[in-house]
Amino acid sequence: MSRTMEQQMAHRDAFIVRIWREEDKPEWRGWVQNARTGESAPIRNLDELGAFIERRTAKLTNPGHKGLK
Repeated sequence: MSRTMEQQMAHRDAFIVRIWREEDKPEWRGWVQNARTGESAPIRNLDELGAFIERRTAKLTNPGHKGLK
């Protein structure tokens, strides 16, 4: 793999998100997984989903930069 391609890949990530609504319950449930690392977590709302992705993308950016902006 060329150095340029390695640098591009170092600044990318992918996530798998699954959401569903359980019978007799108004709230959504979900699950998110980092496709590159396999790390996953259950989610109960969009804030938790955003926080999961924010923590992982912050690792891909410059020090001091906080994820997606």
